[in-house]
Amino acid sequence: MAPIDRPTEPESLLAAVRSFVADDVLPNVAAWDREDVLPEDVFARLMDLGLMGAMVPPEYGGPGLKVIDLVPVWRTLSQGWISLAGAVNPSGLATALLVRYGTDAQREHWLRPLASGAIFAAFSITEPQAGSDLKRIETRASALPGGGLRLDGSKRWVAGGASADVVFMLVLVEGAERPSCVVLPADGRDGPGWRVEFLDKMGYRGVESATYEFDGLASAGAEILGGDRRLGHGAAQMLDALDVGRINVACRALGILDRVAAAAATQALDREIGEGVLADYTHTQLRIGELHMQMLAAESLTLRAALAVDARATDARQLSIAAKVFASDATIWAIDRAARLAASRSYAADDELARLRRDAPQTQIGEGANDALLFSLARDVLSNWAPDAVPEEWRSLTADPPAD
Repeated sequence: MAPIDRPTEPESLLAAVRSFVADDVLPNVAAWDREDVLPEDVFARLMDLGLMGAMVPPEYGGPGLKVIDLVPVWRTLSQGWISLAGAVNPSGLATALLVRYGTDAQREHWLRPLASGAIFAAFSITEPQAGSDLKRIETRASALPGGGLRLDGSKRWVAGGASADVVFMLVLVEGAERPSCVVLPADGRDGPGWRVEFLDKMGYRGVESATYEFDGLASAGAEILGGDRRLGHGAAQMLDALDVGRINVACRALGILDRVAAAAATQALDREIGEGVLADYTHTQLRIGELHMQMLAAESLTLRAALAVDARATDARQLSIAAKVFASDATIWAIDRAARLAASRSYAADDELARLRRDAPQTQIGEGANDALLFSLARDVLSNWAPDAVPEEWRSLTADPPAD
């Protein structure tokens, strides 16, 4: 891959990503998926393009792109492979956390190297006993004499967790009933007190998904995001950042939808049936029309949600949930319909639809399982409709505690 000048404008970044996907990703993605590898030079290209630090504000050396600017970029990456959009996502979440909640010192320390591509980040909430239920978080931290934190517990599904330079992690810190967001430098990873293992996956391959086991890890550089005054605010902070992540996942789904639509059209126009082609039949035309309608609806909802997230609008969370759930469910539906048109061809191991069928379920799980998000959405709606009538246990721990 030839060296490139880092694009800083949305249009130039999108053009560079389109060339990268067409020239480097699509010709090789089947082999990468089969070998479960994201080649180092491909990951380096993501860094060179500035995708890890795309949202870092100009005052910290970044281009300061908005989520709405990155929707077509993440979608195009996902047309090549959703693992690429997944690989850049944790650094975007880290950027959102630092910009919105970090101390001046934390922003200065982490945002500049994110912007330059010198580092990338990981993001960790899930634990073996706690998927979407944050009340079950058990990983704990306590203050070390002279600064830093001691950590004990387990984490799962840490995206980029085996090689990221810093981890933003939801942890119960001594002195607060609610969890905090801990900023954990990667020093000491794979050493005494911090064991890392890889999770094997049926799809969404190549991108790292790690497990952590902490056993008395003493990290002198670990600290609470926002400083001590933000002790116990971690759930609210990290779920706020996940509004950005859910748009990224919706874009993964859109990228898959684009490829599915192309595969369905190709089958319809090229597959000979009797004296004509599959597209001659009204049933095929209905399926193609339905697929395009679902894609347009998912696109419109994702764009609306991205604008709300950028504006920090009061309905940003609801819209990001709706966009992610709708787009991911539409993707599963679309693959099924396209596979029916392709018939046995879609079951061959090296067929693109077969890979997309394995990748697509990740979009229903990433940044919150769809059913859990729908429960959250329903409870928000019901709580707003009749706030005095809802059960106390519905009241989320994600609301910030009173300010100090």
